[in-house]
Amino acid sequence: MNRTKTFLLFLTLLSTVATLPVAAQIDEETIQHIDSYVNVNPDSAIILCNDALARMPAKASSQKSYLLAIRGNAHFSLGDNAAAIADFKTAFRTAEEAADTIACVNALSDLGVTYRVNQQTDSALICYNRALAMLQSSDSPDLEASILTSIAVLFANQARFDEAVSFAEKGLEKARLTDDIQTQIYAATSLGSALFLAGHHDRGLQTQRYIIGVAEEKGIPRYILKTYAPIIAMHNRLGHPDSVRYYIDRGNAVLDKVPEASVESIGFLEQSFVILTDMGRYRESLDIQKKILAMQDSRPFMPLDRLWQRIALNYKGLGDIEKMDEAYQTAIAIADSIHQSDINDQISDLNIRYHTAEKELAIANLQAEKSRRDTIIALITAGVIIASLLLTIYLRARRRKIEIENIRARLDGIEQERGRLAHELHDGVCNDLLGIELTLASGRCDTGELSEMIRTTRNEVRSISHELLPPRFNGLSLTQLIAAYAQKSEGFVSYLPSADTVDIDPEKSINLYRIIQEWTGNLRHHSTATGATVVLTESDGEITLDITDNGSPFDPSAVTPGRGLGLENLNRRVKALQGTLNFFEKNGTNHMSVKFFK
Repeated sequence: MNRTKTFLLFLTLLSTVATLPVAAQIDEETIQHIDSYVNVNPDSAIILCNDALARMPAKASSQKSYLLAIRGNAHFSLGDNAAAIADFKTAFRTAEEAADTIACVNALSDLGVTYRVNQQTDSALICYNRALAMLQSSDSPDLEASILTSIAVLFANQARFDEAVSFAEKGLEKARLTDDIQTQIYAATSLGSALFLAGHHDRGLQTQRYIIGVAEEKGIPRYILKTYAPIIAMHNRLGHPDSVRYYIDRGNAVLDKVPEASVESIGFLEQSFVILTDMGRYRESLDIQKKILAMQDSRPFMPLDRLWQRIALNYKGLGDIEKMDEAYQTAIAIADSIHQSDINDQISDLNIRYHTAEKELAIANLQAEKSRRDTIIALITAGVIIASLLLTIYLRARRRKIEIENIRARLDGIEQERGRLAHELHDGVCNDLLGIELTLASGRCDTGELSEMIRTTRNEVRSISHELLPPRFNGLSLTQLIAAYAQKSEGFVSYLPSADTVDIDPEKSINLYRIIQEWTGNLRHHSTATGATVVLTESDGEITLDITDNGSPFDPSAVTPGRGLGLENLNRRVKALQGTLNFFEKNGTNHMSVKFFK
C-alpha cells in the first residue's frame, strides 16, 4: 500500500473513531458499523473495537460482549486463532455477568468453531452442547442454525456422515428462517459436503451449486471462496478434471480479496494443491505450497510434516530428486517419529543387504569353490558394501543433526528478534503514544505539533513492521530487494550496487538480507550515525557484505552479556552462512564486514 492510500485509510479510521459515542454505552448502530469491517478489513475492525472498548466502563454489559466477539472474529479472519479464543472466552464471561443469554450463545458458538479449526474436538463439543442447552429458553434461529451446523461438521470429521447429514439438514432448516446470509452459506455448504460424503453425490453437488449462486449474488469474497473448496473436492472425487480446473480458476480470481491467513484462504489453497498434485500439475501445486509457507501468520490445517511430504511428492513429479530429498529431510526434522521411522528403515535395509551379501557369498563358494583369491575378493567386496552403507547412514544422520541445529538456531534468533522488537515497541512507540495522549489531555491541541508526533510514531511503526515482515523475493534478486529496502529507509541507508552480478541461493539471501536489516536498524536507533552505506560484492566465489557508517566506533567486547541481542542475532546468522563477522575502523569510517563462500 503506498503512502497516499495509507494516509487515506488512517483518515477514514480517525473519522470513524471520531463518530463513536463518548458516552459510557456504545449503541447498536455503532456495533453493526464496526462488525461490517470484519469481512472487508479485519485490521480496521480490531482498531475500532479497541477504541470502543476503551470508551466503555469496566462493568460487564451486552455491548462489551458483542464488541469482544467482533474482535475475536476479526482475529479469526486473520488466522490468529490464539487471540480469537482469548476474545471469545472473555466475551462469554462478560455476557454471563451481564445475564445476556443470546450474547453467551453467540460467544460459545464462535469459540466452538475456533476450537474445531484448531482440531480441539472435545473443547468444541463442550461449547456446542452448552450453547444448545441455553437456547432452549430463547428463540434465536440464526444461532441455533450455526451451532447445529457446527455439530454436523464435527460428525463429518469423525466419518459419521449420516448423523452429519441429519444435523446439517436441521441447521439449514433453521438458517432459512433468518435473513443472515452468512449463516445460510455456512449451513448449506456443510450440508452439501455431508451429503456427498454420505454417498448422495447428486444432492451434494446440487446443494453446493445452489449456495455458490447465493454467495456470488451477495458478493462476499470470503464466503464465495468457502463455497468453492467443497465443490472442487467433489468433482475431483468424481473424476471431473474440467470442473475442477473451472472452480480453481474462479477461486483464484477472488483469492486476493480475502485475508491471506484466513480460514477460507488457507482451506482453499490446501484443497487446491492436493488436487493439483493428483492431476499431475506439480509446479502449480508447489507454487501454492510455497505461498502457504511464506505466509508469516499462516497456520495450515494440514500438519506441517505432511505438508513437507507433499512438497517432496511434487519435486519427485518434477524430477528434482535433490529438492525432493531436502523436503523429506525437513519433514523428518519436524516430526521425530518420522525421523526415527526413517532410521529404522535404513537399519532394516542394511540388515537385509548384509545377509543377502552373506548368502550370495556362501552360494558362490558352494557352487564354484573358486580359488582363495576369488574368496578374498568377494569378502572384501562385501566388507566395502557394508562399510559404504554404514558411512552413508552416518553422513545422512550427521547432516540431519546439522540441519536440526540450524533450525533451532533460527528459532532462537527469531525469539531474540521478538524480544528486541518488543523493547523497540515499549521504549519507542508506547512512549510516543503516551506523549500524544498527554498532549490531548492537556487541552493544548496544537494541530501542527500533533501531526508531527503522529507522523513520527507512524514512521517508527512502519520501520518496525518492515523488520518483522519476511523478505518476499517474488522474482526479485537480492540486490533489487536491498535497493528497495534502502529506498524505504528515508535516506538513512544507501546501497552501492556491484558492477558484477551477485548470485546467492534463496536461503543464504534471506539470512544476508536479515543481517542488513538488523545492523542498519541498530545503527539508526542506537548509534550516533546519520547514515549507512551497504556494499555487496563477489570475488572468486566469496561474498563480501560491507556496511559503513559515520557514527561512533563500535566495540563488540564492550557489549554487556545478555543485552546485545542485535549482536547475538548477527552472530547466529553469520554462523548459519558459515562465514566471518568483523568490526573495524578505517579512514574515520566504521565498518561491519561479513564474508562467506557461496
